[in-house]
Amino acid sequence: MAGGAEAAAARTPGPGRGSVPRRLRQILARPPGRPAVRRAGMAALNPWDERFARDEAYYGLAPSVFVMDSAGAIPPGGRVLCLAEGQGRHALALAARGYTVTAMDLSAVACAQLRSRAQALRLPLAVVQQDLGLWSPPAGLYDGVVAVYAHMPRALRALVHAGMVRALAPRGLAIIEGFRAEQCGRPSGGPAEPGWYYGADELRADFAALSIEHLSTPEAVLEEGRGHQGPAALIRLRARRLGNL
Repeated sequence: MAGGAEAAAARTPGPGRGSVPRRLRQILARPPGRPAVRRAGMAALNPWDERFARDEAYYGLAPSVFVMDSAGAIPPGGRVLCLAEGQGRHALALAARGYTVTAMDLSAVACAQLRSRAQALRLPLAVVQQDLGLWSPPAGLYDGVVAVYAHMPRALRALVHAGMVRALAPRGLAIIEGFRAEQCGRPSGGPAEPGWYYGADELRADFAALSIEHLSTPEAVLEEGRGHQGPAALIRLRARRLGNL
């Protein structure tokens, strides 16, 4: 709902359900080749590297139905940037649809896994290891910028959201899905720090320069790998840049 929040009970489709095409499910289910990630023991890895090294599909293989449905409004072949993309379930799905995709993540392990999977699937995909605290977004380059469960401290999140707005071309879409504050403490996923969660008022403020086409706060049952399992409090945003800022 444009400019507002709506609460709804929903079940988040897992692989084999919802709007994920059967052919795409088959593509995503193909096992990636083992990436050549040099390790000096697990203690040498940061927490995200360790998590992804232990499970090559920690958040599952199927993309978010909300993200893929929202991306349908991006022109065919459009340029899409996926931030904090992890092992790449959304980047791969978007590239399989024919979008020109760049995926960014802090984890060297996740980036290596994503490059390996994209190569195995023969999908053109740019993968960039990037600390979003040091990200310098290009102006007006992307037709879509996607951030899914990109939880981080509020001050950094505000900078990243400003970067998303800057990076959008006219008519470009910002797409966000994540956990809201009511999720804190639930076993189905999310950070331990209360300030790392999204809020509807925050998103309205951060994306005030865009036209908010959808902002909702559904309850959902997640079936996304080992990382997200069970009832969850979500927040979803789709906002469009109408012209020059």
